[in-house]
Amino acid sequence: MHGLIFASLRDYVGAFGGAEKVERVFRGEIYLSSGAYDDRHFLTLVERACEEAGTERDEFLHDFGAYTAQRTFAVLYPQFFSAAGSASEFFLTVEERIHELVRATIPNARPPRLTVSKLGSNGVLIRYSSPRKLCVLLRGLAQGVVLHFEETATIDETSCMLRGDEACTFEVLFSGVRQSA
Repeated sequence: MHGLIFASLRDYVGAFGGAEKVERVFRGEIYLSSGAYDDRHFLTLVERACEEAGTERDEFLHDFGAYTAQRTFAVLYPQFFSAAGSASEFFLTVEERIHELVRATIPNARPPRLTVSKLGSNGVLIRYSSPRKLCVLLRGLAQGVVLHFEETATIDETSCMLRGDEACTFEVLFSGVRQSA
């Protein structure tokens, strides 16, 4: 898993719990943003963070995903967001602009495979495939992107690897109404 996810997790744990919780979750372990790490390390940290937060794994991963989209990715890579101009356009370009760049520049990085296509005139269809099966994290990331662009959308998961499907499929339907800032 990409080290940037670990950095964002550290920030997220610090945001809800401060330095003491960060220390209890990370236990002095260091993960560089530019590295790639075994998925087991991330899952162990998430388990510890859930214990510290007193929350269920899925709720934690969703909220962490939303945080990561808004507070990590949008801050570190504003050019990707501004080039898109809308959540829909961002989703349609994330695989080519971001995931392919990660695969090309970080040895052993394995971001998930996303296939994104237009869904009617006001939506996108996101197909997620990853052995990690962290679809709830992807849902949170998608929600965070929608919020970043101050848009409103419903996100429905119509298939899920956790239910035995080959991939997870999300229908993101935009209402066309921008949220107030």
